[in-house]
Amino acid sequence: MAQRKVRDLRKLLAARARKRAARGAVGAPPSALHVPEQASQTAVQLLRYSSAGITSYKADDPGFWDESDELRWIDISGLSDAEQIAKIGQKLELHPLTIADLFHTGQRPKTEIAPKYIQIVLKMPVGGPPFEADQLTLILGQNFVLSIREHERDCLAPVRARLDDGSGRIRSSSAYLTYALIDTVIDTYFPLLESYGDVTEELEERILTKPQTGSVRVIHLLKRELLELRRALWPQREAVNALLRDDVPFFDDTLTTYLRDCSDHSFQLMDMVEVYREVSQGLVDLHLSSLSNRMNEVMKVLTIIATLFIPMTFIAGVYGMNFDRASPWNLPELSWRFGYLYALGLMATSSAIMLFIFWKLGWIFSGGDDNYRYGKPSDPPQKPE
Repeated sequence: MAQRKVRDLRKLLAARARKRAARGAVGAPPSALHVPEQASQTAVQLLRYSSAGITSYKADDPGFWDESDELRWIDISGLSDAEQIAKIGQKLELHPLTIADLFHTGQRPKTEIAPKYIQIVLKMPVGGPPFEADQLTLILGQNFVLSIREHERDCLAPVRARLDDGSGRIRSSSAYLTYALIDTVIDTYFPLLESYGDVTEELEERILTKPQTGSVRVIHLLKRELLELRRALWPQREAVNALLRDDVPFFDDTLTTYLRDCSDHSFQLMDMVEVYREVSQGLVDLHLSSLSNRMNEVMKVLTIIATLFIPMTFIAGVYGMNFDRASPWNLPELSWRFGYLYALGLMATSSAIMLFIFWKLGWIFSGGDDNYRYGKPSDPPQKPE
């Protein structure tokens, strides 16, 4: 099962290479828009909401941009239509460099604070194992939230459901919606890491029961995946912590408390990744040790077989020497009717004696203590009378 879960990790290497930071030509203006290769088709969802309700608008509906006290959530998936995305950014009064930055899909998670808005870049898990993540960019303004995803897939369905139901404080402010999106992305990593924990346990069990040379490749692929997770989570933790500073706008004391909870979850995720990385490194040592023990067992069996045949070869060699049968010092069994059976019995007896000696010395047939259990002695202490 572990092999099945990680067998297609190599296929992601080419995809991840395409998801590196899209860079324009050398010398191009920094505000130039460069659409990534194989960008998905752009889809725009416009929502206006308040405590009274929520309204959905079409992408080309100008009524969405009318002045109102309602809050706005602009959700964009796909980066193929650079012109449409740039127009939305201009309506939100985003800086040209910020608009150009939306198309750089290989960025590290970060938080940048501008005078009128906050830009937050996250790695949103969309599959795993093997680990797959899309870039999620959040722009938080006074009365709007802009979310831009690389592809249509996401993990934000619970946030949409809460926004539709109007439960809790999610309709209270754009900052709270931003917190809900960040919290959902971070929480999605927990079941993903639990899956990697299952893969690690399955690999360990397979190595202990039946070590194979192919396990080394699987372990190295697992270590590479955990390294990718660490690269996503480490700067993401710093991006969340940047929102806890006192000079960050839009977040009041209550939301800061919630963001501190997100920061704690980020630390927990980092701890889990580090633990799994250490375990995966131990799997390499365990695999090499298991192979060595298996080879030792094979060599022990072959050595015992060779050792058993040493006295047989000696006896056969002695009786195979040509001597004068008339000599009184010759082997009397050479002229004996049952001499052949006697020699075979002598060989069998010598082998049995050697097997008995090996057994008494504990070299063979020495199984472990079946009564032993982890944390419990095999012979529990007797209660005093």
